[in-house]
Amino acid sequence: MKILYVFPHPDDESFGPGGAIHKQIQEGNQVFLLTLTKGGATKVRHQLGLTIEEMGQVREREMQKVKQTLGIADMKILDYPDGGLAKIDPIELEKEMKRWITTFRPDVVVTYPVHGGSGHHDHIALHHVVKRLFYERVNGLRFWRRLALFTVVDTGLPMFFEGGIPRVTWTKPEDIAVTVELGEENIEAMKNALSCYETYQEMVKTTNVIERIGNRTHFELVNERPTHLLASLSEGLEDCPEECCTSTDNHCSGGGRTGCC
Repeated sequence: MKILYVFPHPDDESFGPGGAIHKQIQEGNQVFLLTLTKGGATKVRHQLGLTIEEMGQVREREMQKVKQTLGIADMKILDYPDGGLAKIDPIELEKEMKRWITTFRPDVVVTYPVHGGSGHHDHIALHHVVKRLFYERVNGLRFWRRLALFTVVDTGLPMFFEGGIPRVTWTKPEDIAVTVELGEENIEAMKNALSCYETYQEMVKTTNVIERIGNRTHFELVNERPTHLLASLSEGLEDCPEECCTSTDNHCSGGGRTGCC
């Protein structure tokens, strides 16, 4: 299977799904990565005395190390404004997404859920663009059979903040469709990927991302109703032929499966 992760910033692929990516590659899948910005607007640049452009170059180099560490088949880093995706014409972003999805021709695309994982506007804007494109994929994108959303199960606890500050509401347990169980090698690979971002080690500690993920990585599925919790992003797709993905309601009943392919 071909799996394409689409995220707004460098490090999004490592802050959470890094272990799952490693396991997917171990299982013989080709994993690709598309990142829309170079992430140069991060506040870390002030500590380092760098401009947005210079910080973007640093983060791009760090991300190239992640590609090698995880064994990602191919990667493309675009240069849209960090922090500005919500201000861009969504039609333009949709055309850009279609261009690269057509280039990589994945069976599965992964991006953020509606809450963006952290409430970041770039994450949320990208979610809506990719989701709308998925619902119209019959227009030249029939090979694309599943849209998954990397997420964290809601615990009722704050993500970063304490006290009375509003928190992000993560995905409810009943909305989790896929849970990937991580082995020690996968967890170690996630740690190694995170360590590639030398300028972001304080953020790694602040977010407790390694502890939050633990040994399970969770995904929602768009427009699918699996009858049981799936163990991988590819489970069930082998029973779903491409021709069942061309109907206007996007539903598949092939192979005893109910959902969207």
